[in-house]
Amino acid sequence: MSETEEATNSGTMVPTDPGSLKDNFLLQSLEEDVIEALEGLCHWEVASEGARIFDRTDTRTDVYFIVSGSVRVLDHSKSGQEVAFSDIPAGEVFGELSAIDKAARSATVYALEETVVAYVSGEAFVEFLSRHPEMSLRMMTHFVRTIRTLNSRVVGLSSMTNVQRVYSEILNMAEPDPQSPGHWMVSKMPQHMEIAVWAGTTPDTVARSIGQLLKVEIAKRRNKTLYILDRQRLKDLIHAS
Repeated sequence: MSETEEATNSGTMVPTDPGSLKDNFLLQSLEEDVIEALEGLCHWEVASEGARIFDRTDTRTDVYFIVSGSVRVLDHSKSGQEVAFSDIPAGEVFGELSAIDKAARSATVYALEETVVAYVSGEAFVEFLSRHPEMSLRMMTHFVRTIRTLNSRVVGLSSMTNVQRVYSEILNMAEPDPQSPGHWMVSKMPQHMEIAVWAGTTPDTVARSIGQLLKVEIAKRRNKTLYILDRQRLKDLIHAS
């Protein structure tokens, strides 16, 4: 069992008091009484960090609104390696695909931190979409954004080597170093397992890849900070054929 699988087995989900959905992007243009009607149909739960909300074997079609906290969507490659698709923050929804096409879940979702969710049956969700065109339009915009993001992820995962994907994730995390113009830094380097999930590889590969950057002086590490000394050389490694 991987570290992430252990985490998703360790959390809990318990009922909590009803809250508000007014900050959810899908509902921002709806009248208050309409939002309240939807809130009344929801079940409210709080998921502890690491709690699995559902996986791809789940046959339910409930749609989840994230009231606070955040969740991660991931799946497994043919080799069993965990691959993260996206992190979803408060104010967003997930689970809507199964509500619309009645098919099985397409991925596993778990709480990245303590997270409050409200969920409604797929049938009720689709009915709300049909009765409120502005909500449907927001849903279509959401689908377009999701498709574009996933397309970029698929291209990256399929066209790069494991090491290149690790370097790409590091580059994505890096920010300009305020103390050293022209240099970049990752101020709080995640654990190797965290990077591995996003890069679709193993923690050992992450460790070796970072070690190589240090060896050739493209980067240096001080405590939890990784300093990128030559960002262009790092980009060249990512795009090397």
